[in-house]
Amino acid sequence: MLLTNHSMVEQLKLTDRKIELIKKLFDLTRADADNLLAAEPFITRNLDAIVEEFYAKQLTHLEVEIVIGDSETLSRLKNSMRGYIQEVFSGTYDQNYVTNRLRVGKVHKRIGVSPALYMSAVRLLWDILSDQFEKQYEEGHCSRDEADRRQRSLTKLLMFDVQFVFETYTGALVAEVQKAKQELEDYAHDLAETVAKQTKELRELSCQDGLTRLFNHRAFYERMRVELASCARRKEPLTLVYFDLNDFKLLNDNYGHIVGDQMLEALGSTILNSIRETDIACRYGGDEFCIIMPGATNGHAKDVCERLINGFVSRNDKHKISFSIGICQTGPDKLMSGDELVIAADKRMYLAKAQAKLEPGFWLCDTQESLGKFGMFVCGDGG
Repeated sequence: MLLTNHSMVEQLKLTDRKIELIKKLFDLTRADADNLLAAEPFITRNLDAIVEEFYAKQLTHLEVEIVIGDSETLSRLKNSMRGYIQEVFSGTYDQNYVTNRLRVGKVHKRIGVSPALYMSAVRLLWDILSDQFEKQYEEGHCSRDEADRRQRSLTKLLMFDVQFVFETYTGALVAEVQKAKQELEDYAHDLAETVAKQTKELRELSCQDGLTRLFNHRAFYERMRVELASCARRKEPLTLVYFDLNDFKLLNDNYGHIVGDQMLEALGSTILNSIRETDIACRYGGDEFCIIMPGATNGHAKDVCERLINGFVSRNDKHKISFSIGICQTGPDKLMSGDELVIAADKRMYLAKAQAKLEPGFWLCDTQESLGKFGMFVCGDGG
C-alpha cells in the first residue's frame, strides 16, 4: 500500500465513530465545545499578543531556538499557531480538526521536535490561555465558574489533541522500524543471492578449465560417477570418448605456447558446439579430452566425433593438427566403473595414435580390433 494514496486519517482508520469514541475517553462533550466557543471573541482580540508571548517564552530555550533555526520558519510557525488557537476555540472538533492535529504531529516529527519539547510547548500554551480566562473573569467578561469551566474544557481538548499528535509520532516510528526491517530483509535477500551466485561461480570455477571452458579433471570423475549411477537406474548405455591432439608438443615447440593455447581454446569451443545437450565435455589434462555421453551408443559417439572433426578442421586447417580418438561404450545390461571405462577408452585412443603415426590423420578406435580413419569409420561391437 502506498502511503501517499491515503490520508493520515485513512491510514489510522479514524472514522467519525472512532473519533467520537476517543472524545468519550477524554470526557470531551458538547458542553466543553460550547465553553471554549464562548471564549472565542476575547481570545481572537488578543490572538497576536498570545502568539507573541508564547514564542517569546519558547525562544528562551536554546534547544527550541536551534530547532526553529531562522526568522522565516519562526514567521510560519507563528501563523500556524494563530490558526491552531482559532481552531481550539471554534467549538468544532471533527475529522478535519483531527487531520490538522495529525499533520502538526507529522511536521513536528519531521523537523526534529522531541516529545519532551512538544509537551513543554503544550504546557506553556495551557498556562497562557488559562491566564486569558483569568483576565476575562477580572475584566467582567465571565463569571468565576465560567472561567473555571473554560479552563477544564481547555485541558480536555489539549489532551485530546496531544494523543493525536503522538499517534503520528508512534506511527512514524513504526513506519521507520518497518522500513528498516524491509531494508534489512531486502539486504539479506540480496546478500543471499550474491552469496549463492558467488558460490555457484566459485563452484563452476573449481570445476571448469579456465582455457577451454570445459569441465576439468576433478569434475570429470564427479560427473562420471553421477552419470553412471543415473544410467544404471534407467538401464541405459553410456559411452566415453577419449582423445588427444597428435603432435601437439611439436606445435608448441614450433609456434610457441600462445599459439598452442589458442588451439586448445578453439578446440574447447568446437567441442561445445558439437556435442549433444546431455553430453559432458572435459579437459582431462594437457591435450587430452573426454566426452561423457549418457544414454549414447558407439554410433551416437561417432556422429559427434565426425561433427567435432569437421568443425575443428574448418577452423584450424592452417596447422594440420589431428586427433587420435578412443571410444568405449558400457551398458546397458552391465556397467563398468568409471576407472575401467577410462582405461578402456584410453587404450583404444593409444591404438588410434599408433596408427596415426603410420598414416597421419584423424584415427578412431572403438573396439580392440576396430580402427577407422576420419571418413571411414568402422562400427565395433560396443565394448
